[in-house]
Amino acid sequence: MMIKDNSIKNCALWYESLAGQQALAHLDEYIAGYLSAIFGYYCLNIGALSDREEFFENSRISAGFSMGVDETKNNIIAVPEQLPIAADNIDLVIASHVLECSQNPHQVLREIDRVLVPDGHCILIGFNPHTLRGIKRFLASSKKNDKRYKMRSVSHVRDWFSLLGFETLKVNYVGFRPTIKNEKIFNKMAWMEKWGEKLWPLLGSLYIIHAQKKVVSMTPHKKVWKAPLLITGGKVALNRTAQRVRRTNFSN
Repeated sequence: MMIKDNSIKNCALWYESLAGQQALAHLDEYIAGYLSAIFGYYCLNIGALSDREEFFENSRISAGFSMGVDETKNNIIAVPEQLPIAADNIDLVIASHVLECSQNPHQVLREIDRVLVPDGHCILIGFNPHTLRGIKRFLASSKKNDKRYKMRSVSHVRDWFSLLGFETLKVNYVGFRPTIKNEKIFNKMAWMEKWGEKLWPLLGSLYIIHAQKKVVSMTPHKKVWKAPLLITGGKVALNRTAQRVRRTNFSN
């Protein structure tokens, strides 16, 4: 079940900050690059940024839909743990902060796996738990002592994807400036974005994982039958019944 009040709300508040707006602009650029090479019929955008229409601007997929808990901003009202979509129907899922905002992140990934077509794509956006910024507090007011609500590292998410049969194609990090309110100081720290991508990429505020669902084709194994060996010459041990039949029929 999703945290409908605090974690998603606090996540949205972070994106309204200077650091959040800057990171969001970079997200748009990266996702535009991903989508320029992905083709298909249907794209589903879920999570905290489900109403981000800019994600679809450079999409080569025919139709895009958003799904969330806010009926005023989304096409579909549902939670990521129970997607109301038939299996093998979606070509691309853009999922933002669905793992850190869920009590059951494994179920979220299983649902993404279920609705994606073979070779379908998932672009997953999450807060980086190893960042030097103060993002960790975004969950503090949601569930202070509940460890089920926490940020997931890239290594953990990649392992989960691998267990489901996904291949991680690329990982990017964005947002290297601290979360501060002073716009003048924030702008002076713009150099951190340029050098952060080159010198300390793992310390970005957000990570973007591009993974692809791989389905192994099962080729039926045909057993090769071999002709029985013909026993010629030598002696063969016979049981008592076989010996009696042999004496009766072949004694003369």
